[in-house]
Amino acid sequence: MNIAFCSTGCELKSELDDRFGRTTYFLIYKTETSEIICIENEARMAKGGAGSQAVQQLIDHNVSVVIAPEVGPQAMDALKRFNITPYNQKGAKTVEEALALWKDEKLPLIEEPGAKGLHKA
Repeated sequence: MNIAFCSTGCELKSELDDRFGRTTYFLIYKTETSEIICIENEARMAKGGAGSQAVQQLIDHNVSVVIAPEVGPQAMDALKRFNITPYNQKGAKTVEEALALWKDEKLPLIEEPGAKGLHKA
């Protein structure tokens, strides 16, 4: 399974980003091999629809789970459409902490989208 984290860097010790569609990087952790792939979020500079464009990158990397601060309505629709389960990173500061919380089943599901048009640059 591939898990994506909204991250400010490309290491497990990197801080989590407080944005989804405009996160700097998606750090992808492969649970079968513990391999890490870091991709730059090309959607972060989009004039609009960054969340939906970010979801497309997750689809391209076969992500099944995303750990995020929150997701907007269009991103939530896209995640549901492609069976990507969103969890809230609440309580974690680094990718490593969020991964441990996810493994311990201590991260809550994101069941409702956040506010439309967050645009936290």
